[in-house]
Amino acid sequence: MLGFGLILPLEIPLEHGVDQYDKLLNVAADHARDLHALCTDVSAVIFPSAIVPPTEATINAVSAKLLQIVSDIEAALLPSDAQQPPLTWQTLARSGFLREPDLVDFVLARVAEDRLEAMIGSADGNLATLLLDHADGNIAEAAQTLLAAESLHRHTLGNSHLTLTPELLHKLCWRVAAALEVVYGARQPEVVAQVRAIITAYSEANRAQAAARKILHFSSDADSSAYLKPARAGIHLHVAAMSAALDLDHDHVLRLIDAGSCAPYAIMLAATGTPKSDAVEAIYLFRKDALTPREAGILDAGYESLDRADALAEIGKWASARTNFLAFGQP
Repeated sequence: MLGFGLILPLEIPLEHGVDQYDKLLNVAADHARDLHALCTDVSAVIFPSAIVPPTEATINAVSAKLLQIVSDIEAALLPSDAQQPPLTWQTLARSGFLREPDLVDFVLARVAEDRLEAMIGSADGNLATLLLDHADGNIAEAAQTLLAAESLHRHTLGNSHLTLTPELLHKLCWRVAAALEVVYGARQPEVVAQVRAIITAYSEANRAQAAARKILHFSSDADSSAYLKPARAGIHLHVAAMSAALDLDHDHVLRLIDAGSCAPYAIMLAATGTPKSDAVEAIYLFRKDALTPREAGILDAGYESLDRADALAEIGKWASARTNFLAFGQP
């Protein structure tokens, strides 16, 4: 088909005149441009990460998030009268540490989480608040932890490092401590002692993701269905429910929902057995300003034809690709 615009004009006899020949060339060129645009649109739906590069806003948000985490760790390690952080940013950047796949993946997930939380806003109310009065004490306790973690994540300055995973907290604290020794040109026993204190005091159970997983674990199947509705459940419970149902990492789900296309999220919703009406509502909630007419048409016409087994198989490939990226830095 791509050759149509090149072959057809050459088959027209020259005696028809230059003007007619030029018109046919223009028509062929228009067809070629339309076909290229269609291929680009379809590729953007199927391969969003390849077609849609990170925006400047995303890059800036990732840099700001990383800088905040490093600054907060420095502030926690140094005495209050020390030079204002960040002192180690340039050293860490030059070392390549800030480009390590697991750290970049974590920060991209936090940026996605911020965006998705802002889109949910106060749509239908947060289900976690209602769970504070749940008859199961484990659920009520986890809901309290979840709300406290969400408040810490959104409103409290100086504690961004407490959102890190145990592995990243351990790695970042020791890397910052080592960089501080380079900056000061000497061993820093007080910093080393403070790193150990931070790691000892840290609890994975206090993270929002862990609290949401605990709520899912103790909930009945009837309760769990409500968690698949993001407007009601809130981002953490919704992502935890998707993560549990699809055997995907929590942060992977966040990034897929926030992808450049609605296709990954639609496939995940289909794999969980979410009805079309609920799926459309969820997708529109997160993509009301970015949903293109073509995406809306594909979603309307094709969602119910998505086979659940095929969707799960495709999602399994995504999980394998992410594992390779985190392990080797390659998709």
